[in-house]
Amino acid sequence: MYKYTRQEAADKMWISTRSVDRYIKAWKLRAKKEWKVVYVKWSDVENLMWNWNKKQEVIVEPKIVENINKTEEKQIVRNDENVSWTLWLIYKDLKEELIKKDEIIQNLAMRVWKAEEVAKNSVSLLDFKKSQYLLEESKTWLAKEVELLEKEKEKLSSELKYEKTSNTILIVFVVILLVLAGVIWFIQV
Repeated sequence: MYKYTRQEAADKMWISTRSVDRYIKAWKLRAKKEWKVVYVKWSDVENLMWNWNKKQEVIVEPKIVENINKTEEKQIVRNDENVSWTLWLIYKDLKEELIKKDEIIQNLAMRVWKAEEVAKNSVSLLDFKKSQYLLEESKTWLAKEVELLEKEKEKLSSELKYEKTSNTILIVFVVILLVLAGVIWFIQV
């Protein structure tokens, strides 16, 4: 569950919000963004703090950890020598396997989260194909419209030529008639 904001997670882990952002970017913390607020998964914060504490125990005080493990082993061995020791070894092996599997699960969860983010931010294949189809359809429609306009232009230019020729013939005919009328009137006078 995404329960902490970036600031709350930073306060809980005693680090800056910038470090929280770095952990998110490095996939050590899972996060989701709702509006302008980034929420961090509480189990990741707890696991990260637990790993820090575990590393600090091992690095800072290795003798104490060894002593604790030895005392636990001695207490178990005292109860029943053979059975307890094998149970203790099985318990240690299972605990190590669980830790490894938890890390694998956390890594897989981070990959799934990353894939979801990529999928959320990308265009689906169906939308892409649809837009490609519409683009091709509009190109063919435009080509048809251009072709129709070219035919219309040719038709209009041929009609214009016909009109020009008929107007020229009509003007020549009218001029000839006027000249004939003038000649006939001059002859009668």
